Amino acid sequence: MASSHGTEIAFRLGPGHDERARGWARALAEAASGALAHTLFLNDAGEYGCLAEWADEGSARGYAEREGVRAVLREMEAEIGKIPSVRVYRMERQPAGGTRPAS
Repeated sequence: MASSHGTEIAFRLGPGHDERARGWARALAEAASGALAHTLFLNDAGEYGCLAEWADEGSARGYAEREGVRAVLREMEAEIGKIPSVRVYRMERQPAGGTRPAS
């Protein structure tokens, strides 16, 4: 099983703010040099999240301390009135489409 680490930055803007979220996601992706991937999550309720995937835990934990990320977090806080949630995860890839045991 392959594993990696992720840094999630989650925020709520409300419905209809996808372009604003995309702008912040682009800025966060630019600050994610060395990441394996950077993904933006969106839903119709206006909840958003960015996930930067890293090969090691140290990079995942250090991402939120990068000046480019800190600048985006400050901008987000000023606009939405609170600091976005920042969480670090250990990620384990599971095979897709496999068989499941009978219940």
